[in-house]
Amino acid sequence: MTDLAARVFGDKQELDVPKMTLMSLLTRAQAFHDGTLNAARSDNPFASFTLLRSYAENAAILIWVSEKQGEIRRLYPGAPVEQKFSIGKLLAYAENGSGGFAGIYSQLSGFAHPSAATALSGWRTTDEHSLVSWKSTPQFKTEGDFMLACVWLIELADANAQLWALTWTKYFGPNSEWGAPSWPEAGLSR
Repeated sequence: MTDLAARVFGDKQELDVPKMTLMSLLTRAQAFHDGTLNAARSDNPFASFTLLRSYAENAAILIWVSEKQGEIRRLYPGAPVEQKFSIGKLLAYAENGSGGFAGIYSQLSGFAHPSAATALSGWRTTDEHSLVSWKSTPQFKTEGDFMLACVWLIELADANAQLWALTWTKYFGPNSEWGAPSWPEAGLSR
């Protein structure tokens, strides 16, 4: 992600709130990526999948602002509360554009909330006499669950990087399609 930011900024770049806002989405992506990686290394499925869910939400907002001219202004500091994004609308929009998004998001949510996916957390069977063991510390139930978290991490890293670069180009690139909405705008305060 750092390389991606370095490429778009080059040597000199005038900073303003629109650019800083989009850069903040890159910071969020980096945080969710690093946090998920650390949680997976610590054998913590709850933190891994919950962070992946937030990573998916970051991709959903990037889909929205990359396809709807001027919508990045709704993320600016001081944007009116009534302009806040509804996560449900963002997810529905992402689902319409990519298909399968809702299914993945639902699975990730299963770990973020008490559900069947977490019902027997801490319990594992042992090979010895069909016994079970319990730990209070979280752990992936299977190697498959761990691998699934890793695959989703790779997929979301790729999606966030591509969507972020596309959004940057549309708003700020040398051949910008749109240009960024100015800040402050009417209805926004500092």
